[in-house]
Amino acid sequence: MGRVLATSSTVALLALCGLLFASRIMVTKAALGAGAQPFQLGLIGNAGAGLCLLPWLLASGQGLPRGWRVGALFVALGVVSVAVPTVLSNLVVQRVGPAYAATVYALSPLLTMSFAAGFGVERMFPRRALGIGLGFVGMLTLVWQQVAAINLGQPAWVVIGLAIPACAALGNIIRSAFWPAGASALAFSCGTLFTASLTLGLLAPLFEDPRGWEWADPPMLGWTLLLVAASAVSYLMNFRLQRIGGPVVFSQLGYWGTGFGVLLSALLFGDVLTALSVLGLGLIVWGGMLARRTAP
Repeated sequence: MGRVLATSSTVALLALCGLLFASRIMVTKAALGAGAQPFQLGLIGNAGAGLCLLPWLLASGQGLPRGWRVGALFVALGVVSVAVPTVLSNLVVQRVGPAYAATVYALSPLLTMSFAAGFGVERMFPRRALGIGLGFVGMLTLVWQQVAAINLGQPAWVVIGLAIPACAALGNIIRSAFWPAGASALAFSCGTLFTASLTLGLLAPLFEDPRGWEWADPPMLGWTLLLVAASAVSYLMNFRLQRIGGPVVFSQLGYWGTGFGVLLSALLFGDVLTALSVLGLGLIVWGGMLARRTAP
């Protein structure tokens, strides 16, 4: 009975994180449509979310994790999880197209599972491998139109793009393996958000002109504030999920986020749910239940 409840709790948290993930993407798209720029949103979204969580952290009597090892961890995560994927995503979109940059993240759970087993971070067993595989098939079923639109005319950049999910997977492993001793999900979230915003701030001038960033336009300001709030809650729940579910379960977040994105598009924008969409959603949910941490 306890095992069933633990599994249900993990899957429910994964579903919540997926819903928040999809909501954040939709708010980001709306903000971009209102005139914001990608690095501008990344910087303000992460920094604003960290500032939202910081008073809560201080009120709970905690502080940001400190020490040179923690500092090195945050720097490593900033480079691996934020800097490299963000830069590569921008370059790959320009040369291969947005369809590939979006779809390639589907490889992250498969790579996370491989890294977790290879580094001895988590046990691997057939049921878990089957769950990740089902989630992968479900993800591809949902985005099959994007997959068909991928431009493979520049194979070198197609190969380089594989570093994006590899970095996401490596970041999952690093966070789980080197989680600061005694640090809560709230504390780790704040530290990571501030490091990510600093990293994006350093990278922004290479891709955008910060002097051209607009802040005062009411629609964009509203979407930006909503993004900050959504990011704060999303990151907190994400780190809670990673702590109790482990890196392999956490890596399925992209699958569930895509699934909820399809549902939200149908509910909010009138998109039609096809039989393939329903099949993909079912495979993602089934895969998530099979890939839970506890072995049978």
